[in-house]
Amino acid sequence: MKAQSRLAVALLAGVAALALPAAAQDVKSGYVVAQRFCAGCHEIERGRFRNEMSVSFAAIASRPITTISGLEALLRNPHHSTLDYLSLQEMEDVSAYVFSLK
Repeated sequence: MKAQSRLAVALLAGVAALALPAAAQDVKSGYVVAQRFCAGCHEIERGRFRNEMSVSFAAIASRPITTISGLEALLRNPHHSTLDYLSLQEMEDVSAYVFSLK
């Protein structure tokens, strides 16, 4: 019975660890992905690479309604064909990077 209880606790701890949103998103990786796929149209860093074609990531982040889940939804419904190649993890990472600019 003790072994079953320990196993159940270990499984629950593992599931809880996987559910943590901070662990699922990597700001540094998001920056790298943004440099590769987003910088052609967006200013991804404040004060670097001005582009009048698209809104800057800082401007997106500064909107009061901007949330991580909203950013992820935007990336899942791409506004540019190159975003079709982003993995779910890359989308989450880019969302975390943009949100970090708040």
